[in-house]
Amino acid sequence: MKTVFLFPGQGSQQVGMLNALPAGDPIVKAVFDDAESFLQKTVLTLDTEAALTSTINVQLCLLIAGVISARQLIHKGIQPDFVAGHSIGAFAAAVTSGALSFKQAIKLVQLRATLMQDAFPIDYGMTALIGFSENRLKPYLVRHNANHSTVYLANINAADQLIIAGRVDSMEILTGVLKRDGIQKIKRLKMPVPSHCELLAGVSEALRQALEPMQLNQPAIPYASNSTGRLLKTVDAIRKDLWSSVSSTVKWYDATSLIYEYGARIFIEMQPAGVLTKIAESTFPDIKAIAFNGDDIDRVYQLWNDFNTSKI
Repeated sequence: MKTVFLFPGQGSQQVGMLNALPAGDPIVKAVFDDAESFLQKTVLTLDTEAALTSTINVQLCLLIAGVISARQLIHKGIQPDFVAGHSIGAFAAAVTSGALSFKQAIKLVQLRATLMQDAFPIDYGMTALIGFSENRLKPYLVRHNANHSTVYLANINAADQLIIAGRVDSMEILTGVLKRDGIQKIKRLKMPVPSHCELLAGVSEALRQALEPMQLNQPAIPYASNSTGRLLKTVDAIRKDLWSSVSSTVKWYDATSLIYEYGARIFIEMQPAGVLTKIAESTFPDIKAIAFNGDDIDRVYQLWNDFNTSKI
């Protein structure tokens, strides 16, 4: 029975998420040391409530927590057959696959987050929509965008769970129409930047230039693409996905569905876990979805081992 490690994206961050990690764990210490060597400050300042208002700190925290989580689980004996990172989670997934070093990843994530924050400091964001399919939403986007500033389809997380990006005022006009027409749920995300749309084409180009001279490695574990929804097994394909996905729609539903078709039945979400676990459970009722939150590694291992060795 195959296992996939899921790495959460922005919106999953939690106050104190790095401070909650066990400082005495050599895996935690090694990652912290590498991060602090590059950042020239303690990482424990990144996860306060005030610090997490910065897109830069959020993305750095998610990278650090994701890499630590994966290394802890692998050290425990849980080996993933696939890795899949949602948005910024793709960088932790690439590190875990072996394609990217952590030192390369932290340099790229700081650049990515800084450019994103500088590009749209105010008035933009993202909104989650529950209860409309992609095909049902598209006509609404076409009609809306003919008369208002463009709202983009940014994420396809599940068959009926989508995320849009754009100007806050324009999204509010659109969501008012969707609410009138019976959409199940609308939620503004803790994301002050319109990710995964053409507004961030400049960020993609800067990442492309930063990645171009970097020496990446052949991945040891297949990596699920955000931008194509396919499994990537080559350096060039992963390199392209890392720079292009920030300005293209995240095809999470396609990626996880393909992993499921390849036999994955155990989906383990890295810290801070919860969001992707719920999506996986609702999309694939027969899988085992496990949220790993750091202090429960023995429980996660037992659940993984029991399900992995069962006849289910």
